[in-house]
Amino acid sequence: MSNKVERMVKVLRQWQGLERDAMTATARITEKTDSSLIRMLMDIIRHDSHMHHRVQQYLIDSVTVESPTVTREDVVAIWDSIEEHDKVEKQTIKLAEGLKRDAWNPVHKLLLDYLLRDESKHDSLLEQLNEFKSDMNRASGA
Repeated sequence: MSNKVERMVKVLRQWQGLERDAMTATARITEKTDSSLIRMLMDIIRHDSHMHHRVQQYLIDSVTVESPTVTREDVVAIWDSIEEHDKVEKQTIKLAEGLKRDAWNPVHKLLLDYLLRDESKHDSLLEQLNEFKSDMNRASGA
């Protein structure tokens, strides 16, 4: 393994340990509180930490087990569904923006901001996938 790969794997494994710690900590906090808001926030963080851990493992596997591959056929087979889903993401962003703008309760504002950021993140991931698709098409001459 090259030094770059070794360093990447080492850092990602360290990071995974921190994510596991975060999952444990948020579970403990949830057990200690009766506040539905705090419980909700800890659940959100725990879920995100779990997903981060999975992505980090995917990155580790991509340099130690098998490099990820995506063919034009893979993308073409699902692209219409991706475009439809992107429309839904954009609709949810508009809904969240409107509700956040009209919100009067600080708890509502906090949670609507979270939802808006998360939906915006999904939209951004789909935009990046579209750029990836465009790069594949340019590289293949399509």
